[in-house]
Amino acid sequence: MAVKTPLNSFARGRKVGHDSSKKKRQAAVAQLQQWAKGKTTEIPNTSTK
Repeated sequence: MAVKTPLNSFARGRKVGHDSSKKKRQAAVAQLQQWAKGKTTEIPNTSTK
């Protein structure tokens, strides 16, 4: 989970449900799984850097 920064200096960061890096990771894993099943012929580029 991503952490949203607080509005004041007293509070802690609070967890939020949306996380763009998690979505990107899951999409890369899904592509790799499709390749492993034999659905695609080329190896997907799963590097996140």
